[in-house]
Amino acid sequence: MKKKGSLIITTVVLFCIAMIVFIVVMNVKNANDTEDILESSIESQLVSISVAARELIDPVKFESYGSEEEALADPDYAETLKQLRILATDVGAEYIYALKEQGGEYVFVFDTDTEDEEIFIPYALSPVHERAFKGEESADTMNVDDLYGSFNTGAVPIYLDGKVVGIVSTDIEDTYLKESETASATNTAVMVVVLGAIMAAMIAIVVLLSRRVRSMQADLNRMAHYDTVTGLPNRQRLQEYLREITLGPEAKPFALLFIDIDNLKLVNDNAGHDAGDELLKSLAKYFATLEDNSLAFRPAPGLLNMAARIGGDEFVQVVHDVDSVEKAEEIAAHLVEGFRAFVPPHLEKYNTGLSIGAALYPADSTNYEVLIKYADIAMYHAKRAGKNCWRIYNDDMAPKDEK
Repeated sequence: MKKKGSLIITTVVLFCIAMIVFIVVMNVKNANDTEDILESSIESQLVSISVAARELIDPVKFESYGSEEEALADPDYAETLKQLRILATDVGAEYIYALKEQGGEYVFVFDTDTEDEEIFIPYALSPVHERAFKGEESADTMNVDDLYGSFNTGAVPIYLDGKVVGIVSTDIEDTYLKESETASATNTAVMVVVLGAIMAAMIAIVVLLSRRVRSMQADLNRMAHYDTVTGLPNRQRLQEYLREITLGPEAKPFALLFIDIDNLKLVNDNAGHDAGDELLKSLAKYFATLEDNSLAFRPAPGLLNMAARIGGDEFVQVVHDVDSVEKAEEIAAHLVEGFRAFVPPHLEKYNTGLSIGAALYPADSTNYEVLIKYADIAMYHAKRAGKNCWRIYNDDMAPKDEK
């Protein structure tokens, strides 16, 4: 009997140890997954903030500034710096700054740091900044660690006539990741203690925490793949989607429409950025009314269409089962005409509309990145044609070096 009792106790102890090990391993895995998603979300937000900051900077004037005296002599400089500081405050960024190369060094042109307003001073680039100067949108967590603190950093290039003339960068303190690591360690310790005391209670806690972790992962995944203003999929999610529908064994024809909101900057400058956001949301609502449109990703999407926001005023609409120029023209014309009903009445005076360029898969290209490029080129032809119209890509639009 004693041996049987000892065997039961041993079995229970071993079972508890096995459960503790299992739960600790699963908790560590979930913590790592959550941290990966959090990092992805932070990086996506950093790039989005940097893109928003870039839209406030006039690249022509940015390139023209050769010294601190020249910059401060321009009345528009102070206004741009003011808008950048407002943006930094609104989004919770520690610093937003713009750099350019001058005399073999990289120097500040704009810097929202109110404690150090000196500009055109040298700056040592991080890997994120180096990639941005090469024309890449880049971000990384805990990328910068200096006397000012430890930061997550994102940066995007500033273009002028197709050339990178500088970068815009955003720094956010990395407290989120530190807090996440601390919380994960604390949760693991609590789980071990509670399981050692009451096994049944611990199982209930584990089930509850697992659900909360899955919910958090779902929220973070949405933050990493969806635009915060419109709720539409972002550039990253669009690229994943296009990869799925072009590389699969059952790839089918579709039209990719590159859509630009006409006069959004005019709305932002005159009616304010809240009005600009209202216009962006109006376009998202318009996409939601289109037949067979899907705003949220679903596994094996089949013939569901997708609309995504990939830049400040730039959107992409994927429409399946389009295999002819005539059908693409019909869809583009419908998009241009139908949007008028969704423009807020108080913004109609700014002549907002849609300029659309379209390219066809696989007729124009089987490479989705090339397809986006062709649709973008066609959109600029629509812009040059007077805006609020559409153009379908053809070989005559191709850049000279591609003909």
